[in-house]
Amino acid sequence: RLRLSRRVDGRPLPPVEIRDMRGHHHPLHPQTRLALAALRRTAGKAVVLLNRRGWSNFLSCGDCGHVFMCPNCEVALVLHRREAIVACHHCGHRERVPACCPSCGSVSLARHGAGTERLQHELEAILGDLPFPVLRLDADAVGLEARARLLERFVAAPSGVLVGTQMVAKGHDFADVALAVVIDADQTLRFPDFRAEERTFALITQLAGRAGRGGEGRVLVQTLAPDARSIQLAARHDSDAFLEGELERRRALAYPPFATLIRIVCACPDRAAAIGAAEAFRGAVAATGIDAGPRGGVTGGAPSGAAILGPAPLFALRGQARAQLVIKASDRRAAIAACGGAVEAISGRRQHRGVAISVDVDPQ
Repeated sequence: RLRLSRRVDGRPLPPVEIRDMRGHHHPLHPQTRLALAALRRTAGKAVVLLNRRGWSNFLSCGDCGHVFMCPNCEVALVLHRREAIVACHHCGHRERVPACCPSCGSVSLARHGAGTERLQHELEAILGDLPFPVLRLDADAVGLEARARLLERFVAAPSGVLVGTQMVAKGHDFADVALAVVIDADQTLRFPDFRAEERTFALITQLAGRAGRGGEGRVLVQTLAPDARSIQLAARHDSDAFLEGELERRRALAYPPFATLIRIVCACPDRAAAIGAAEAFRGAVAATGIDAGPRGGVTGGAPSGAAILGPAPLFALRGQARAQLVIKASDRRAAIAACGGAVEAISGRRQHRGVAISVDVDPQ
Protein backbone atom coordinates (compact mmCIF):
# COMPACT_ATOMS: atom_id res chain seq x y z
CA ARG A 1 0.00 0.00 0.00
CA LEU A 2 1.42 3.38 -1.03
CA ARG A 3 0.21 6.45 0.83
CA LEU A 4 0.43 10.09 -0.29
CA SER A 5 0.58 11.78 3.09
CA ARG A 6 1.50 15.24 1.82
CA ARG A 7 1.55 17.33 -1.34
CA VAL A 8 4.47 17.04 -3.71
CA ASP A 9 5.96 20.38 -2.63
CA GLY A 10 5.24 19.85 1.06
CA ARG A 11 2.52 22.51 1.23
CA PRO A 12 -0.30 21.83 3.71
CA LEU A 13 -3.78 20.95 2.53
CA PRO A 14 -6.08 24.00 2.58
CA PRO A 15 -8.48 24.53 5.50
CA VAL A 16 -12.08 23.58 4.70
CA GLU A 17 -14.92 25.65 6.13
CA ILE A 18 -18.52 24.36 6.12
CA ARG A 19 -21.26 26.88 5.37
CA ASP A 20 -24.75 25.94 6.59
CA MET A 21 -27.28 26.83 3.84
CA ARG A 22 -30.41 26.14 5.89
CA GLY A 23 -32.54 29.28 5.80
CA HIS A 24 -30.64 30.78 2.85
CA HIS A 25 -32.36 31.07 -0.53
CA HIS A 26 -29.61 32.63 -2.66
CA PRO A 27 -27.28 30.07 -4.32
CA LEU A 28 -24.30 31.71 -2.61
CA HIS A 29 -23.90 31.95 1.16
CA PRO A 30 -23.28 35.54 2.39
CA GLN A 31 -19.81 34.55 3.60
CA THR A 32 -19.07 32.96 0.22
CA ARG A 33 -19.98 36.23 -1.47
CA LEU A 34 -17.69 38.12 0.91
CA ALA A 35 -14.82 35.70 0.21
CA LEU A 36 -15.27 36.08 -3.56
CA ALA A 37 -15.45 39.87 -3.29
CA ALA A 38 -12.24 39.88 -1.25
CA LEU A 39 -10.60 37.66 -3.87
CA ARG A 40 -11.59 40.11 -6.58
CA ARG A 41 -9.99 42.99 -4.68
CA THR A 42 -6.73 41.05 -4.38
CA ALA A 43 -6.89 39.88 -8.03
CA GLY A 44 -6.97 36.20 -7.14
CA LYS A 45 -8.56 33.14 -8.70
CA ALA A 46 -11.33 30.80 -7.57
CA VAL A 47 -12.89 27.52 -8.70
CA VAL A 48 -16.60 27.04 -7.95
CA LEU A 49 -18.22 23.61 -8.29
CA LEU A 50 -21.94 22.96 -8.76
CA ASN A 51 -22.58 19.49 -10.10
CA ARG A 52 -25.77 20.42 -11.96
CA ARG A 53 -26.15 21.97 -15.39
CA GLY A 54 -28.65 24.49 -16.69
CA TRP A 55 -30.41 27.48 -15.14
CA SER A 56 -33.11 25.80 -13.02
CA ASN A 57 -33.81 22.18 -12.14
CA PHE A 58 -37.40 22.33 -13.35
CA LEU A 59 -40.35 24.59 -14.13
CA SER A 60 -43.78 24.37 -12.55
CA CYS A 61 -47.07 26.25 -12.78
CA GLY A 62 -47.56 28.56 -9.81
CA ASP A 63 -51.36 28.13 -9.98
CA CYS A 64 -52.07 24.44 -10.62
CA GLY A 65 -48.66 22.89 -9.84
CA HIS A 66 -48.12 21.33 -13.28
CA VAL A 67 -44.46 20.30 -13.78
CA PHE A 68 -43.01 20.38 -17.29
CA MET A 69 -41.85 16.84 -18.03
CA CYS A 70 -39.96 15.14 -20.85
CA PRO A 71 -42.37 13.39 -23.26
CA ASN A 72 -39.95 10.45 -23.58
CA CYS A 73 -38.70 10.07 -20.00
CA GLU A 74 -40.36 10.36 -16.61
CA VAL A 75 -38.10 13.26 -15.58
CA ALA A 76 -38.54 17.02 -15.40
CA LEU A 77 -37.14 19.23 -18.13
CA VAL A 78 -34.24 21.51 -17.14
CA LEU A 79 -34.37 25.21 -18.00
CA HIS A 80 -31.49 26.62 -20.10
CA ARG A 81 -32.18 30.35 -20.19
CA ARG A 82 -29.47 31.48 -22.60
CA GLU A 83 -30.81 29.17 -25.32
CA ALA A 84 -34.44 29.80 -24.25
CA ILE A 85 -35.14 26.07 -24.07
CA VAL A 86 -36.11 23.36 -21.62
CA ALA A 87 -34.19 20.12 -22.15
CA CYS A 88 -34.01 16.52 -20.99
CA HIS A 89 -30.51 15.52 -19.88
CA HIS A 90 -31.29 11.84 -20.50
CA CYS A 91 -32.68 11.59 -24.04
CA GLY A 92 -31.75 15.02 -25.39
CA HIS A 93 -35.33 16.23 -26.02
CA ARG A 94 -35.46 20.03 -26.35
CA GLU A 95 -38.29 22.51 -26.73
CA ARG A 96 -38.79 26.25 -26.38
CA VAL A 97 -39.45 27.69 -22.94
CA PRO A 98 -43.25 27.56 -22.49
CA ALA A 99 -45.16 30.84 -22.35
CA CYS A 100 -48.00 29.42 -20.27
CA CYS A 101 -49.17 26.30 -18.48
CA PRO A 102 -50.69 23.69 -20.85
CA SER A 103 -53.01 22.49 -18.06
CA CYS A 104 -54.62 25.73 -16.86
CA GLY A 105 -53.27 28.46 -19.16
CA SER A 106 -51.60 30.39 -16.34
CA VAL A 107 -48.53 32.47 -17.16
CA SER A 108 -47.32 32.21 -13.56
CA LEU A 109 -44.41 29.80 -14.08
CA ALA A 110 -41.97 29.17 -11.23
CA ARG A 111 -38.30 28.17 -11.53
CA HIS A 112 -36.86 25.79 -8.96
CA GLY A 113 -33.23 25.19 -8.01
CA ALA A 114 -30.05 26.47 -9.63
CA GLY A 115 -27.57 25.06 -12.11
CA THR A 116 -24.21 26.23 -13.43
CA GLU A 117 -25.78 28.62 -15.95
CA ARG A 118 -27.63 30.53 -13.22
CA LEU A 119 -24.61 30.38 -10.92
CA GLN A 120 -22.45 31.98 -13.61
CA HIS A 121 -25.07 34.74 -13.96
CA GLU A 122 -25.13 35.33 -10.18
CA LEU A 123 -21.34 35.47 -10.02
CA GLU A 124 -21.18 37.91 -12.93
CA ALA A 125 -23.73 40.13 -11.20
CA ILE A 126 -21.57 40.20 -8.04
CA LEU A 127 -18.08 40.14 -9.54
CA GLY A 128 -17.90 39.97 -13.25
CA ASP A 129 -16.34 42.44 -15.62
CA LEU A 130 -13.45 42.18 -18.05
CA PRO A 131 -10.63 42.32 -15.47
CA PHE A 132 -12.32 39.56 -13.45
CA PRO A 133 -13.96 37.08 -15.88
CA VAL A 134 -16.38 34.36 -14.81
CA LEU A 135 -15.83 31.33 -17.06
CA ARG A 136 -18.13 28.30 -17.19
CA LEU A 137 -16.92 24.76 -17.87
CA ASP A 138 -19.64 22.15 -18.38
CA ALA A 139 -21.11 20.01 -21.15
CA ASP A 140 -23.52 22.80 -22.16
CA ALA A 141 -21.04 25.68 -22.23
CA VAL A 142 -18.28 24.15 -24.35
CA GLY A 143 -17.66 21.18 -26.59
CA LEU A 144 -14.68 18.85 -26.36
CA GLU A 145 -12.43 20.97 -28.56
CA ALA A 146 -13.29 24.23 -26.78
CA ARG A 147 -12.57 22.96 -23.25
CA ALA A 148 -8.81 23.16 -23.61
CA ARG A 149 -9.05 26.73 -24.94
CA LEU A 150 -11.31 27.77 -22.06
CA LEU A 151 -8.89 26.29 -19.52
CA GLU A 152 -5.99 28.05 -21.24
CA ARG A 153 -7.93 31.31 -20.98
CA PHE A 154 -8.42 30.76 -17.24
CA VAL A 155 -4.73 29.96 -16.75
CA ALA A 156 -3.66 33.05 -18.71
CA ALA A 157 -6.06 35.42 -16.92
CA PRO A 158 -4.47 37.35 -14.02
CA SER A 159 -7.62 36.76 -11.95
CA GLY A 160 -11.15 35.35 -12.27
CA VAL A 161 -13.53 32.50 -11.46
CA LEU A 162 -13.93 29.11 -13.11
CA VAL A 163 -17.41 27.71 -12.42
CA GLY A 164 -18.66 24.34 -13.58
CA THR A 165 -19.68 20.77 -12.92
CA GLN A 166 -17.42 18.03 -11.55
CA MET A 167 -15.06 18.42 -14.53
CA VAL A 168 -13.58 21.50 -12.77
CA ALA A 169 -12.61 19.37 -9.73
CA LYS A 170 -10.45 16.68 -11.28
CA GLY A 171 -6.90 16.74 -12.55
CA HIS A 172 -6.29 20.47 -12.96
CA ASP A 173 -3.09 22.06 -11.65
CA PHE A 174 -3.76 25.78 -11.17
CA ALA A 175 -0.95 27.18 -9.03
CA ASP A 176 -2.70 30.51 -8.41
CA VAL A 177 -6.15 29.31 -7.28
CA ALA A 178 -6.61 30.57 -3.72
CA LEU A 179 -10.29 29.74 -3.17
CA ALA A 180 -12.41 26.67 -3.96
CA VAL A 181 -16.16 26.57 -3.33
CA VAL A 182 -18.51 23.59 -3.39
CA ILE A 183 -22.17 24.54 -3.93
CA ASP A 184 -24.90 22.15 -2.69
CA ALA A 185 -22.32 19.63 -1.47
CA ASP A 186 -24.98 17.29 -0.08
CA GLN A 187 -26.85 16.77 -3.35
CA THR A 188 -24.89 13.56 -4.05
CA LEU A 189 -25.98 12.23 -0.64
CA ARG A 190 -29.55 12.18 -1.99
CA PHE A 191 -28.72 9.83 -4.85
CA PRO A 192 -30.20 6.31 -4.53
CA ASP A 193 -26.73 4.78 -4.64
CA PHE A 194 -24.74 2.86 -2.05
CA ARG A 195 -21.71 4.94 -3.10
CA ALA A 196 -23.46 8.25 -2.29
CA GLU A 197 -21.29 9.03 0.74
CA GLU A 198 -18.13 7.98 -1.08
CA ARG A 199 -18.95 10.26 -4.01
CA THR A 200 -19.67 13.19 -1.69
CA PHE A 201 -16.41 12.70 0.21
CA ALA A 202 -14.43 12.32 -3.03
CA LEU A 203 -15.92 15.38 -4.72
CA ILE A 204 -15.10 17.66 -1.78
CA THR A 205 -11.62 16.15 -1.46
CA GLN A 206 -10.93 16.54 -5.18
CA LEU A 207 -12.02 20.18 -5.28
CA ALA A 208 -10.04 20.97 -2.13
CA GLY A 209 -7.01 19.69 -4.03
CA ARG A 210 -7.36 22.54 -6.55
CA ALA A 211 -6.80 25.28 -3.94
CA GLY A 212 -3.50 26.44 -2.49
CA ARG A 213 -1.22 24.56 -4.86
CA GLY A 214 1.07 27.57 -5.25
CA GLY A 215 0.36 29.48 -2.04
CA GLU A 216 -2.28 29.79 0.64
CA GLY A 217 -5.63 28.21 -0.11
CA ARG A 218 -9.11 28.08 1.34
CA VAL A 219 -12.14 25.86 0.69
CA LEU A 220 -15.79 26.70 1.39
CA VAL A 221 -18.39 23.90 1.39
CA GLN A 222 -22.03 25.00 1.17
CA THR A 223 -24.52 22.37 2.35
CA LEU A 224 -27.97 21.76 3.80
CA ALA A 225 -26.49 18.85 5.78
CA PRO A 226 -23.55 20.36 7.67
CA ASP A 227 -23.44 17.46 10.14
CA ALA A 228 -23.28 14.72 7.50
CA ARG A 229 -20.44 12.34 8.28
CA SER A 230 -18.89 12.38 4.80
CA ILE A 231 -18.87 16.20 4.70
CA GLN A 232 -17.42 16.55 8.20
CA LEU A 233 -14.63 14.04 7.50
CA ALA A 234 -13.84 15.58 4.10
CA ALA A 235 -13.53 18.96 5.81
CA ARG A 236 -10.96 17.42 8.17
CA HIS A 237 -9.13 15.64 5.30
CA ASP A 238 -9.63 12.44 7.31
CA SER A 239 -9.73 9.68 4.71
CA ASP A 240 -8.75 6.99 7.21
CA ALA A 241 -11.79 7.60 9.43
CA PHE A 242 -14.06 7.78 6.39
CA LEU A 243 -12.77 4.49 4.98
CA GLU A 244 -13.08 2.73 8.31
CA GLY A 245 -16.70 3.79 8.79
CA GLU A 246 -17.68 3.22 5.17
CA LEU A 247 -16.26 -0.31 5.13
CA GLU A 248 -18.11 -1.10 8.35
CA ARG A 249 -21.38 0.13 6.85
CA ARG A 250 -20.88 -1.82 3.63
CA ARG A 251 -20.03 -5.00 5.52
CA ALA A 252 -23.23 -4.70 7.58
CA LEU A 253 -25.36 -4.10 4.47
CA ALA A 254 -23.52 -6.61 2.24
CA TYR A 255 -22.37 -4.11 -0.35
CA PRO A 256 -19.12 -4.27 -2.34
CA PRO A 257 -16.37 -5.12 -1.59
CA PHE A 258 -18.12 -7.70 0.64
CA ALA A 259 -20.50 -8.86 -2.11
CA THR A 260 -20.88 -8.76 -5.85
CA LEU A 261 -23.74 -6.65 -7.21
CA ILE A 262 -25.53 -7.51 -10.44
CA ARG A 263 -28.13 -5.14 -11.85
CA ILE A 264 -30.78 -6.41 -14.27
CA VAL A 265 -32.99 -3.94 -16.14
CA CYS A 266 -35.96 -5.04 -18.25
CA ALA A 267 -37.18 -2.38 -20.70
CA CYS A 268 -40.24 -2.30 -22.92
CA PRO A 269 -42.76 0.33 -24.10
CA ASP A 270 -45.39 -1.54 -22.08
CA ARG A 271 -44.90 -1.18 -18.31
CA ALA A 272 -46.72 -4.42 -17.43
CA ALA A 273 -44.56 -6.37 -19.87
CA ALA A 274 -41.35 -4.93 -18.38
CA ILE A 275 -42.42 -5.80 -14.83
CA GLY A 276 -43.63 -9.24 -15.94
CA ALA A 277 -40.27 -10.01 -17.52
CA ALA A 278 -38.46 -8.87 -14.37
CA GLU A 279 -40.65 -11.14 -12.23
CA ALA A 280 -39.92 -14.03 -14.58
CA PHE A 281 -36.19 -13.27 -14.43
CA ARG A 282 -36.34 -13.32 -10.64
CA GLY A 283 -38.07 -16.70 -10.72
CA ALA A 284 -35.51 -18.10 -13.16
CA VAL A 285 -32.57 -16.98 -10.99
CA ALA A 286 -34.21 -18.21 -7.78
CA ALA A 287 -34.81 -21.60 -9.40
CA THR A 288 -31.04 -22.11 -9.57
CA GLY A 289 -30.97 -22.25 -5.78
CA ILE A 290 -28.66 -19.28 -5.20
CA ASP A 291 -31.37 -17.17 -3.51
CA ALA A 292 -30.33 -17.79 0.09
CA GLY A 293 -31.19 -14.34 1.44
CA PRO A 294 -34.50 -12.63 2.27
CA ARG A 295 -36.37 -10.72 -0.42
CA GLY A 296 -35.71 -7.35 1.24
CA GLY A 297 -31.96 -7.70 1.66
CA VAL A 298 -29.14 -9.50 3.42
CA THR A 299 -28.94 -9.48 7.19
CA GLY A 300 -25.95 -10.00 9.45
CA GLY A 301 -22.40 -9.93 8.11
CA ALA A 302 -21.20 -10.82 4.64
CA PRO A 303 -23.94 -12.60 2.67
CA SER A 304 -24.16 -16.32 2.22
CA GLY A 305 -25.59 -17.27 -1.14
CA ALA A 306 -27.41 -14.33 -2.70
CA ALA A 307 -30.30 -11.97 -2.13
CA ILE A 308 -32.52 -10.92 -5.02
CA LEU A 309 -33.98 -7.46 -4.52
CA GLY A 310 -37.00 -6.41 -6.56
CA PRO A 311 -38.30 -6.13 -9.13
CA ALA A 312 -38.87 -2.43 -8.67
CA PRO A 313 -40.13 0.02 -11.31
CA LEU A 314 -37.72 2.66 -12.61
CA PHE A 315 -38.63 5.94 -14.30
CA ALA A 316 -39.27 5.57 -18.02
CA LEU A 317 -36.33 6.44 -20.26
CA ARG A 318 -36.42 7.25 -24.00
CA GLY A 319 -39.97 5.94 -24.28
CA GLN A 320 -39.19 2.67 -22.52
CA ALA A 321 -40.82 1.59 -19.26
CA ARG A 322 -38.28 -0.15 -17.04
CA ALA A 323 -38.12 -2.54 -14.11
CA GLN A 324 -35.01 -3.43 -12.12
CA LEU A 325 -33.64 -6.32 -10.12
CA VAL A 326 -30.48 -6.19 -8.01
CA ILE A 327 -28.64 -9.32 -6.89
CA LYS A 328 -26.22 -9.27 -3.94
CA ALA A 329 -24.08 -12.39 -4.16
CA SER A 330 -21.18 -13.86 -2.20
CA ASP A 331 -20.43 -16.41 -4.93
CA ARG A 332 -19.68 -14.21 -7.93
CA ARG A 333 -19.22 -17.01 -10.46
CA ALA A 334 -22.45 -18.79 -9.50
CA ALA A 335 -24.49 -15.58 -9.59
CA ILE A 336 -23.18 -14.62 -13.05
CA ALA A 337 -23.92 -18.12 -14.36
CA ALA A 338 -27.43 -17.98 -12.91
CA CYS A 339 -28.10 -14.64 -14.61
CA GLY A 340 -26.79 -15.96 -17.93
CA GLY A 341 -29.14 -18.92 -17.69
CA ALA A 342 -32.05 -16.66 -16.79
CA VAL A 343 -31.44 -14.46 -19.85
CA GLU A 344 -31.57 -17.51 -22.13
CA ALA A 345 -34.70 -18.81 -20.44
CA ILE A 346 -36.59 -15.50 -20.55
CA SER A 347 -35.55 -14.61 -24.11
CA GLY A 348 -36.96 -17.88 -25.37
CA ARG A 349 -40.48 -17.21 -24.07
CA ARG A 350 -42.93 -15.68 -26.51
CA GLN A 351 -44.49 -13.26 -23.96
CA HIS A 352 -41.10 -11.70 -23.23
CA ARG A 353 -39.66 -11.38 -26.74
CA GLY A 354 -40.37 -7.64 -26.93
CA VAL A 355 -38.49 -6.93 -23.72
CA ALA A 356 -34.86 -5.79 -23.75
CA ILE A 357 -32.86 -7.29 -20.88
CA SER A 358 -29.55 -5.82 -19.74
CA VAL A 359 -27.30 -7.43 -17.12
CA ASP A 360 -24.65 -5.24 -15.53
CA VAL A 361 -22.12 -6.96 -13.25
CA ASP A 362 -20.48 -4.53 -10.81
CA PRO A 363 -22.76 -1.64 -11.89
CA GLN A 364 -20.95 1.70 -11.72
